[in-house]
Amino acid sequence: MVSDCSRDVSIFTVEEKSKSRDQKTDYETAIKLCGYGRFHYGFVLVCGMMFLSVAFQNGVNAYILPSAECDLKLSSEQKGFLNVAFLIGGVLSSVFWGVSADAYGRKKILVWTLIIDSIVTLISSFSQTFHVLVAFRAINGFTIGAPGSLIYTYLGEFHSSKHRVKSICYVGFFWTLAWLLLPGLAWLIIPLKLNLHILGFAYNSWQLFLALMGLPTLLMGLILINYPESPKFLLARGINREALEIMRQMFSINTGKDKSDYPVTELWASSEEIQTKNVRFDDELSADSSSTLLVIMRLLKNAWMQIQALSTPPLSTYAILCWTIYFTNMCGYYGLGLWLPELFNRFENFYRSHPDTPSVSVCQLVARNDTIKPELQNCEEIVIDENVFINTLIVNAVCLLGNIISGFFADRVGRRTLPVTLTIIAGVSGLTIYFTKTSTQILIVACIYSLTVSAANIVIGSVTVDIFPTYVGALAICMMTCFGRVGAIASNLAFGMLLDISCEVPIILVAGIVLSGAALTLMLPPATKT
Repeated sequence: MVSDCSRDVSIFTVEEKSKSRDQKTDYETAIKLCGYGRFHYGFVLVCGMMFLSVAFQNGVNAYILPSAECDLKLSSEQKGFLNVAFLIGGVLSSVFWGVSADAYGRKKILVWTLIIDSIVTLISSFSQTFHVLVAFRAINGFTIGAPGSLIYTYLGEFHSSKHRVKSICYVGFFWTLAWLLLPGLAWLIIPLKLNLHILGFAYNSWQLFLALMGLPTLLMGLILINYPESPKFLLARGINREALEIMRQMFSINTGKDKSDYPVTELWASSEEIQTKNVRFDDELSADSSSTLLVIMRLLKNAWMQIQALSTPPLSTYAILCWTIYFTNMCGYYGLGLWLPELFNRFENFYRSHPDTPSVSVCQLVARNDTIKPELQNCEEIVIDENVFINTLIVNAVCLLGNIISGFFADRVGRRTLPVTLTIIAGVSGLTIYFTKTSTQILIVACIYSLTVSAANIVIGSVTVDIFPTYVGALAICMMTCFGRVGAIASNLAFGMLLDISCEVPIILVAGIVLSGAALTLMLPPATKT
């Protein structure tokens, strides 16, 4: 029967297909009947490239700050605030983009935020003062927060439960790929001897690099215009005919058959979609309203209704659980993960100046004042050991393997198995950093830690998409990302302040937080109960 969600399009007989034409078909069955082929491969690639452009924006600060420090005369506190401003922009946007995407659609929000982000990035490249640059980076964090969160939801709603988690894991591959490409692009562009002065504006190579980071988001925003809205979102809003037409096109592209051969003639809204009637807007407050006040009222009303929906058990329990898990994992990712290059550099500096010393632990290394370079007055003297660059590339390359492995196992193990395993390994390897005594040892441990903690982030995001129903899905994901960014800010600041004071505390603290997240993942609902 068509209502049997366990069946795949390849095992439907002619008789069963003919019967299905006389019945309404639920979304999960209908999406399975679309098959899995060229449409999905191309769609995963597009979403992956969007994710890559988001990763560029998240990582660009690390490469522009050394040059901007000289041109804008930045202090260490100001450099840190530039990073925090970007994250704060993302935190402030989380609820707004979640509510907007559940109101206006995933595609519309993605297209507009990608295009706006590219324009803001281009304008920000002309910044001549710290205050102007920090304002634009905060706006970038606000706008790029939408695709950074909504890609999970948009991608997941085009896939059946069999392929949903796996596809999101594979899209995570592009995030890690971006962190491999960024240092290479920075290596090519920033050393250029570019020093333009036009109408009182100075324009240097780091500004050119920043401007180029806006091109991927612009390109992906324009490409996305040609892609459809999520059929699951349309079904949830009662736009069944358009949702069905999108599925027919997916079926035709995947199978090579005519759209008329698609064995579904009418979609049935399950209890999940029926609930959306309680959170839909009134007709008089439609998106076509010319009154700005009515549009704002519409958005606020929807926000309140979605918050009420998420506050109702069992969704409230799942929401708090998923958000807390993501918070703990992002603490580890940004807390310890982003400080690994600093530890690499300290090891290289120490063994260069103390070649006869057999070994030294991380905390002994940190405690030695002679391993920390004094601040250099001449900007041209700022040089990072090339081994640090090589080690960072090795770590990021290994992380690509983590995305592939997690994608392979995503539909072969239980919902809780993969995040539990990854977060346990990440927590244990994080503790192991305390015992490393050579640059080779810390490189090996860093590879294991970064592989597992970055893969766990993607897996947790995909599991969250799988748990929450359509009418609150975008808000749940955006709030999860918000909690993750708060964790990133807290751990990054804490690690930086505590590392030179007490090395043991931040390492044990961050690793312990990651392990506590592993324990919480055991409480996630099994797939059969959502």
